[in-house]
Amino acid sequence: MTDLMASLNAPGGGVGLYGAFSLDSNGQLTFSENPGSGISLSVVEDLTSRGPGGPAMSSFFGIGEVTRAERAGSFSIRSDIAQDPSKLSLSLLNLAAAPGTTSLSTGDIRGADALSQVGQRMTSFDAAGVAGAVTQKLSDYAAGLSGHIARMAENAAADKDSADAIAAEASARRSSIEGVNLDQELIQLTTYQQAYNASARMIQAVNEMYDVLLGMTN
Repeated sequence: MTDLMASLNAPGGGVGLYGAFSLDSNGQLTFSENPGSGISLSVVEDLTSRGPGGPAMSSFFGIGEVTRAERAGSFSIRSDIAQDPSKLSLSLLNLAAAPGTTSLSTGDIRGADALSQVGQRMTSFDAAGVAGAVTQKLSDYAAGLSGHIARMAENAAADKDSADAIAAEASARRSSIEGVNLDQELIQLTTYQQAYNASARMIQAVNEMYDVLLGMTN
């Protein structure tokens, strides 16, 4: 890691002239531009590889929002451990073990105990979406996140129901304006037909009276 940071921050082949990379206590790799430069950094292409066929450096450190979002879908349990949970390592490596002494012991379950308590560990979370940066227990953050997602889903469902109701009302009003009432149309058609017949008879009567008048003048 020291060699990697030195290569990244080298003035010649790295970004030393423009800023510097740093690695915090959480293992997060960040880039800080020189004051007043206004320079920003983005990954266009990454041809590095951590080991044969391993992930690129940008993917390994989760550089970029897309890479971080895809990271959640890459977690999985090794197939052999999934088939035989006894293969899961439960011991805790004793880094203070003296030379020649055992640093891992059979029957040691301190690793399992630490894993079971990981939810109570204080963790720093970056801002994501509507959630701001916060430092709290992992279990509390997970509970808050799931609750926020549930509220968003409930609000989305309520908005959908409201939109469906408005669409149904609009469709009903349009149908009431554009639709044809057959009974009403039949009544109007009959009325117009009777009015036409009455007008025809009146015209015939006037024609007959006109003929009579012409006969009287002769």
